[in-house]
Amino acid sequence: MFIRLYEMAKKNKDKELMKFCERVLTLYEKSNVNGHIVWKK
Repeated sequence: MFIRLYEMAKKNKDKELMKFCERVLTLYEKSNVNGHIVWKK
């Protein structure tokens, strides 16, 4: 969900939403939540 939201924000150049999604996805990585999913920063 956050990866799609991040890609949409990136496409629309919504920097605030991109930062929010980056924070959530980084927290997911650190907590090893959905570790099988790879996202491109």
